[in-house]
Amino acid sequence: MFFNWVKAHVGIKGNEMTDSLGEKAATEDIGEIIYDKIPRETIITEGKEKGLAKWQEQWAGSTKGAVSKLFFPNIKERMKTRIPISAEFTAMVTGHGLTRSYLHRFKFIPNSTCSCRIKEEQTVNHIILKCTKLENERRFQRNAIVRTGETWPPPFEQLTRKQIKTFMNFLRSIDFGAL
Repeated sequence: MFFNWVKAHVGIKGNEMTDSLGEKAATEDIGEIIYDKIPRETIITEGKEKGLAKWQEQWAGSTKGAVSKLFFPNIKERMKTRIPISAEFTAMVTGHGLTRSYLHRFKFIPNSTCSCRIKEEQTVNHIILKCTKLENERRFQRNAIVRTGETWPPPFEQLTRKQIKTFMNFLRSIDFGAL
Protein backbone atom coordinates (compact mmCIF):
# COMPACT_ATOMS: atom_id res chain seq x y z
CA MET A 1 0.00 0.00 0.00
CA PHE A 2 1.20 3.49 -0.73
CA PHE A 3 -0.12 7.03 -0.39
CA ASN A 4 0.15 9.71 -2.97
CA TRP A 5 -0.85 13.36 -3.03
CA VAL A 6 -3.57 14.09 -5.57
CA LYS A 7 -4.06 17.68 -6.73
CA ALA A 8 -7.87 17.45 -7.10
CA HIS A 9 -10.59 14.82 -7.12
CA VAL A 10 -11.68 15.79 -10.59
CA GLY A 11 -11.26 13.08 -13.19
CA ILE A 12 -10.13 10.29 -10.85
CA LYS A 13 -12.76 7.55 -10.75
CA GLY A 14 -12.20 6.39 -7.12
CA ASN A 15 -12.12 9.94 -5.82
CA GLU A 16 -15.23 10.90 -7.78
CA MET A 17 -17.10 7.93 -6.24
CA THR A 18 -15.83 8.84 -2.75
CA ASP A 19 -17.02 12.44 -3.15
CA SER A 20 -20.39 11.22 -4.38
CA LEU A 21 -20.88 8.80 -1.47
CA GLY A 22 -19.72 11.44 1.03
CA GLU A 23 -22.21 13.98 -0.28
CA LYS A 24 -24.98 11.37 -0.28
CA ALA A 25 -24.24 10.34 3.32
CA ALA A 26 -24.17 13.95 4.44
CA THR A 27 -27.47 14.91 2.80
CA GLU A 28 -29.60 11.77 3.00
CA ASP A 29 -30.93 10.02 6.06
CA ILE A 30 -30.99 6.54 4.60
CA GLY A 31 -28.70 3.60 4.45
CA GLU A 32 -27.26 1.19 6.98
CA ILE A 33 -25.62 2.75 9.98
CA ILE A 34 -22.51 0.79 10.72
CA TYR A 35 -21.32 2.62 13.83
CA ASP A 36 -24.19 1.43 16.05
CA LYS A 37 -22.90 -2.11 16.50
CA ILE A 38 -22.62 -2.99 20.20
CA PRO A 39 -19.61 -4.99 21.40
CA ARG A 40 -20.40 -8.44 22.79
CA GLU A 41 -18.86 -7.51 26.17
CA THR A 42 -21.21 -4.54 26.46
CA ILE A 43 -24.24 -6.72 25.83
CA ILE A 44 -23.04 -9.25 28.44
CA THR A 45 -22.35 -6.51 31.01
CA GLU A 46 -25.73 -4.87 30.44
CA GLY A 47 -27.45 -8.25 30.71
CA LYS A 48 -25.71 -8.97 34.03
CA GLU A 49 -26.60 -5.53 35.36
CA LYS A 50 -30.25 -5.95 34.38
CA GLY A 51 -30.30 -9.40 35.96
CA LEU A 52 -28.78 -8.08 39.19
CA ALA A 53 -31.26 -5.20 39.25
CA LYS A 54 -34.16 -7.62 38.84
CA TRP A 55 -32.73 -9.91 41.51
CA GLN A 56 -32.29 -6.93 43.88
CA GLU A 57 -35.89 -5.87 43.27
CA GLN A 58 -37.17 -9.36 44.06
CA TRP A 59 -34.86 -9.66 47.08
CA ALA A 60 -35.99 -6.35 48.53
CA GLY A 61 -39.66 -7.11 47.88
CA SER A 62 -39.64 -10.59 49.36
CA THR A 63 -41.03 -11.32 52.80
CA LYS A 64 -38.61 -14.24 53.13
CA GLY A 65 -35.00 -14.18 54.32
CA ALA A 66 -35.32 -11.40 56.92
CA VAL A 67 -32.12 -12.40 58.74
CA SER A 68 -30.15 -12.82 55.51
CA LYS A 69 -31.26 -9.38 54.36
CA LEU A 70 -29.66 -7.85 57.46
CA PHE A 71 -26.30 -9.30 56.42
CA PHE A 72 -26.75 -9.00 52.66
CA PRO A 73 -29.13 -6.14 51.79
CA ASN A 74 -27.43 -5.46 48.48
CA ILE A 75 -27.12 -8.30 45.96
CA LYS A 76 -24.43 -6.57 43.88
CA GLU A 77 -22.24 -6.03 46.95
CA ARG A 78 -22.82 -9.62 48.05
CA MET A 79 -21.67 -10.90 44.68
CA LYS A 80 -18.43 -8.92 45.05
CA THR A 81 -17.76 -10.34 48.52
CA ARG A 82 -15.88 -13.58 48.87
CA ILE A 83 -17.22 -15.35 51.94
CA PRO A 84 -15.89 -18.39 53.73
CA ILE A 85 -18.56 -20.99 54.27
CA SER A 86 -19.03 -22.89 57.51
CA ALA A 87 -21.99 -24.28 59.43
CA GLU A 88 -21.71 -21.47 62.01
CA PHE A 89 -21.50 -18.74 59.38
CA THR A 90 -24.44 -20.13 57.42
CA ALA A 91 -26.54 -20.51 60.57
CA MET A 92 -25.87 -16.91 61.61
CA VAL A 93 -26.47 -15.22 58.25
CA THR A 94 -29.63 -17.21 57.53
CA GLY A 95 -31.05 -17.63 61.03
CA HIS A 96 -31.44 -21.34 60.27
CA GLY A 97 -29.94 -23.73 62.80
CA LEU A 98 -27.82 -23.46 65.93
CA THR A 99 -29.92 -20.80 67.72
CA ARG A 100 -32.43 -21.83 70.35
CA SER A 101 -35.03 -19.73 68.55
CA TYR A 102 -34.66 -21.84 65.41
CA LEU A 103 -34.45 -25.17 67.24
CA HIS A 104 -37.57 -24.36 69.28
CA ARG A 105 -39.47 -23.31 66.18
CA PHE A 106 -39.08 -26.84 64.85
CA LYS A 107 -39.80 -28.46 68.24
CA PHE A 108 -36.28 -29.83 68.74
CA ILE A 109 -36.07 -28.13 72.14
CA PRO A 110 -38.80 -27.09 74.61
CA ASN A 111 -38.13 -23.33 74.66
CA SER A 112 -36.24 -20.60 72.82
CA THR A 113 -34.92 -18.73 75.87
CA CYS A 114 -31.16 -18.30 76.12
CA SER A 115 -29.57 -19.72 79.25
CA CYS A 116 -27.60 -16.51 79.84
CA ARG A 117 -28.47 -13.90 82.50
CA ILE A 118 -30.66 -11.85 80.13
CA LYS A 119 -33.24 -14.63 79.74
CA GLU A 120 -34.57 -13.57 76.34
CA GLU A 121 -35.13 -15.44 73.11
CA GLN A 122 -31.83 -16.65 71.69
CA THR A 123 -31.80 -15.18 68.20
CA VAL A 124 -28.95 -14.23 65.88
CA ASN A 125 -29.20 -10.66 67.17
CA HIS A 126 -29.03 -11.87 70.79
CA ILE A 127 -25.95 -14.02 70.13
CA ILE A 128 -24.03 -11.30 68.28
CA LEU A 129 -24.94 -8.35 70.49
CA LYS A 130 -26.31 -9.39 73.89
CA CYS A 131 -25.66 -12.91 75.17
CA THR A 132 -23.81 -12.62 78.49
CA LYS A 133 -22.21 -16.03 77.96
CA LEU A 134 -20.33 -14.52 75.00
CA GLU A 135 -19.05 -11.34 76.69
CA ASN A 136 -15.36 -12.24 76.22
CA GLU A 137 -15.79 -13.31 72.61
CA ARG A 138 -17.85 -10.18 71.87
CA ARG A 139 -15.23 -7.94 73.53
CA PHE A 140 -12.55 -9.32 71.19
CA GLN A 141 -14.82 -8.74 68.21
CA ARG A 142 -15.83 -5.24 69.34
CA ASN A 143 -12.22 -4.20 70.00
CA ALA A 144 -11.06 -5.51 66.63
CA ILE A 145 -13.85 -3.63 64.84
CA VAL A 146 -13.33 -0.38 66.76
CA ARG A 147 -9.57 -0.52 66.02
CA THR A 148 -10.42 -0.34 62.30
CA GLY A 149 -12.29 2.93 62.88
CA GLU A 150 -15.76 1.41 62.67
CA THR A 151 -18.44 1.86 65.31
CA TRP A 152 -19.95 -0.70 67.64
CA PRO A 153 -22.42 -2.22 67.18
CA PRO A 154 -21.91 -2.37 63.44
CA PRO A 155 -24.68 -2.84 60.92
CA PHE A 156 -24.76 -6.60 60.27
CA GLU A 157 -23.88 -6.08 56.61
CA GLN A 158 -20.51 -4.71 57.75
CA LEU A 159 -19.82 -7.97 59.54
CA THR A 160 -20.02 -9.85 56.25
CA ARG A 161 -18.22 -7.25 54.15
CA LYS A 162 -15.66 -5.11 55.95
CA GLN A 163 -15.26 -7.25 59.08
CA ILE A 164 -15.59 -10.77 57.68
CA LYS A 165 -12.38 -12.12 59.28
CA THR A 166 -13.27 -10.68 62.68
CA PHE A 167 -16.82 -12.00 62.41
CA MET A 168 -15.59 -15.46 61.41
CA ASN A 169 -13.20 -15.51 64.39
CA PHE A 170 -16.12 -14.59 66.66
CA LEU A 171 -18.29 -17.38 65.24
CA ARG A 172 -15.47 -19.95 65.52
CA SER A 173 -14.97 -19.01 69.16
CA ILE A 174 -18.58 -19.83 70.10
CA ASP A 175 -19.42 -23.17 71.64
CA PHE A 176 -22.98 -23.40 70.33
CA GLY A 177 -23.54 -26.62 72.28
CA ALA A 178 -22.98 -24.75 75.57
CA LEU A 179 -25.40 -21.96 74.70
